Amino acid sequence: MIPVKANPDTWAKKLYIASKTGTDLDDEGNEVSTYDTPVEYSFNYRGVKSDAEMVEFGEKASITQRMVIPISYDGVFKEFDVAYLYGATPEGENYNGDNANYVLLPPRVGNSVIIIYMQKIIRE
Repeated sequence: MIPVKANPDTWAKKLYIASKTGTDLDDEGNEVSTYDTPVEYSFNYRGVKSDAEMVEFGEKASITQRMVIPISYDGVFKEFDVAYLYGATPEGENYNGDNANYVLLPPRVGNSVIIIYMQKIIRE
């Protein structure tokens, strides 16, 4: 047997996720999403790489991340929640979610894990 020195616990990266609470109107009457206070987590996430993922997300594959989390988080995250990945933090935000750089797609619940895909928020 070949000894393996990989430790999956060290693959986890710090991120924040803010749950969408609803929508409101801004000063100009535009609908904007509102979010709870972001919560810090430590999960492993990475860009999509498999052929199936490339086919599914097409040209958005380059801005899509994949995160696999324990089934114990079932019901915690939902579509349209926002995430702060790759060093983004909620520090200095005027409103919760302002500094978020990814939006969650619908979680996919399996037998023992949940797979969550996230797409980069493109701001103009």
